[in-house]
Amino acid sequence: MTRSDSKNQGQKPAAAKSGKEVKQDRRQLILKTTLRVIAEEGVAAVTHRRVASAAGIPLGSTTYHFESRLHLLREAFDYYLDINIAKYRSLSADLAIETIDDLVDFILMMNDRHYAGEPILLAEYELTLFAARDPAIARSLHAWDELSVSSMARHLETLGAAKPFDAARTVVYLVRGYELDRLSYHQGDPKDLRQRMKVVIEAFVT
Repeated sequence: MTRSDSKNQGQKPAAAKSGKEVKQDRRQLILKTTLRVIAEEGVAAVTHRRVASAAGIPLGSTTYHFESRLHLLREAFDYYLDINIAKYRSLSADLAIETIDDLVDFILMMNDRHYAGEPILLAEYELTLFAARDPAIARSLHAWDELSVSSMARHLETLGAAKPFDAARTVVYLVRGYELDRLSYHQGDPKDLRQRMKVVIEAFVT
């Protein structure tokens, strides 16, 4: 018996994936690749053929899962938003925000996590522009906006903001402007964002 045989003796072989799981994995690969193509080349570059080539899969795989280019773009954006919503809820689930500094720390943490995936963040803004031409993507974007604003409003209301939703929209738009600066100039100063964010929040809660 070889050392490898001895090491593996008694271990159960990995269970083979079901056909449904294989299809789901392939679908996710296509969506991830679509986002990467958008980030690197823009929305206009997305075709079934381009995505299949970038993913290293047969062209028939993309057309099997997505009936049209528009369907592919819509599903890719929803996939991106689902990931970010899950990430946001996971990070904020057990977070206690009792002071302005707590809220500013949370905003900067979320921004750093968001920006850490810079190439995919580029895809978000590419698709945000495309939303002006597609009602389905616009609806998804609006739902994401409402979630971000309503969550921020709850924190601001707890801190004493008289108009929490107005305050929340201002905070969310400030963060987006900062993201665009970072993406445009490939640099950003978290200390500057912290300072501006604190000034804005203090104006609403004091």
